[in-house]
Parts: sequence; C-alpha cells; structure tokens
Amino acid sequence: MSLAQYIITHPLTLAALSFALGIGISTLVWKARKRKVLKNLERLISNEEADYETTINPKAKDIEDGFRTLFVARKQELQRLQQLETYRRDYLGNVAHELKTPLFSIQGYIDAVIDDPEMSQKQLQTFLKKANKNVDRLGQLVNDLDAITKYESGVLHIEMHPFNILELIKEVIEELEIQAAQKEIRILFQSKSDNNLVFADRKRIRQVLVNLGYNSIKYGINKGTTNFKIFDTGTKLIIEVVDNGIGIPQDSVGRIFERFYRVDAHRNRETGGSGLGLSICKHIIEAHGEQIKVMSTVGAGSSFTFALSKSV
Repeated sequence: MSLAQYIITHPLTLAALSFALGIGISTLVWKARKRKVLKNLERLISNEEADYETTINPKAKDIEDGFRTLFVARKQELQRLQQLETYRRDYLGNVAHELKTPLFSIQGYIDAVIDDPEMSQKQLQTFLKKANKNVDRLGQLVNDLDAITKYESGVLHIEMHPFNILELIKEVIEELEIQAAQKEIRILFQSKSDNNLVFADRKRIRQVLVNLGYNSIKYGINKGTTNFKIFDTGTKLIIEVVDNGIGIPQDSVGRIFERFYRVDAHRNRETGGSGLGLSICKHIIEAHGEQIKVMSTVGAGSSFTFALSKSV
C-alpha cells in the first residue's frame, strides 16, 4: 500500500499530518513576524521611522504595537531622566558658583590679615567687617537654598490663618527703612480696602513682601520711591509693590523668577543677594493658589503684583 493510500484510509493520520502542517506554517509565519518586529524595534531605537513617535492605541492586541508602546514609554522615561540629570547638574553648578564668591572673599580678607601682622587697627577692622558681611551673605544663600529645595520638593507646607495684611506691610516697611535711607528712597503706602484681613501664611507672605521691598530698594534710584499698595476686588486683596527704579529689560522679564537668574550678574553679586529671592516668592504665592506678576519698563521702574483670598 502506498503512503498516499495509507493516509486516505486512515483519517487520524491525515488529521495528524494536517495539524503538524498547520503548526509548521504557523511557526514560519511567527518567525517571519518576529523578525519584522525586531527589525521595527531596531528602527524605533535608532529613530529611523517618525511614525513610531505617534500615540499608540493602548488597547491594541497586536504584539508589534505592544512592543512599540513599551519602547516609546521607555524612551520617554529615558528622556525624562536625562532632563533630570541636566537639571541636577545645572543646579549643582549654580550652587557652586554662588558659594564660591563669598567664600573666596572671606578667604582673601583673612589671608590679608594673617600675612600682615603689623596691619593697622583701622585696616584690620575694615577687613574683618567685609569678611563678616560675606559670612552673612553666605548664611543667606544657604538659608535660601534650603527653603527653595523644600518648596520644590513639596516638603515645606504653608499654614493658613487669618491676619491683617495692612499691619504686616507696616512691619515690613519699618524693617526696610534702614536700607531705604542709605539711598534716600521714600517708602510709601496706600490702601483702598476697608477690610484688610486675608487667609494666608503670615510668615511666608512676610518673606515675599520683604524680598520684593528689598529688591525694589536695591534696584531703585537715589531719592526714588517704593510704594506698597492694597486694592480690594471683593473676594481678594491685590498687593502691589511699585518703584521708579532702573527697570527690567523685556527679554529678562520672563526669566526673573528662575533660580539664580540675574539681569546683571556682575552687579548683582557685588550688591549681595542669593539670586533666589524672586524664585522663592513665586513658590510661596503659587502655594497659595495664586500667581505673582511683573510689569517693568527700563528706566521707569517695576511693578510686582499678587492676590490673596480675603478672610471670611
């Protein structure tokens, strides 16, 4: 009996052969598809096909779509990690740069005193005062770094309570009078509200007002003005700090709330400051669910504005 006749007369054998043939064909198809998948994955990794960057249907059952979705997700994760690494590197670089200036100044004054044992008492006092000034600046920088790190990581939380914003502004003005007197700047105050109670974190808002007032004086003109204003919108109070100082160039207005950003880096480091004050202000106001805004014209002055909810 021939093989063909045997297969015909034995149905089970025919079924077995058909099954084996089906398995063989399926295996060949799978291997071919697998090669295609791997080839496409290689193209995906090397960015040869832009179509792989489009949104993939997460419900797709096709294995190629599954692999594609997985790799796109991994690429996005890798890009995010690379961005975080860039952020970390830039942050550490900025911190090192900011710490270097006061440290080198302190070291220079101390070395000068050590190298000249016959230095006059007057000169000695001058150098020690300058060294101490840089120590204060270094302490401010460390405190600001600690604060902004906590804000950005979400560790530092605000404590909301009702308080009188008018009384707080008066306290801040008294604190700033010494700095203002050095440049003969007048600090003014205007309120167009009968109810000055707000619901906010008094300590943090005080920090915002001090930073804005200090910057206003720092970049103000001699015999100029710094004006604190309060406006009532019904449900909120608008606080504005206005000056007639040197102003901010338009190409820098959008960046002044960035960490360590300085409009005039050399001048700013000479006059002190950590370069973090406005960034801290931004974080504090945003933690209150509001935004701080700035308008400025070079040679005419600047205006910083933010809102706070009124206490019911």
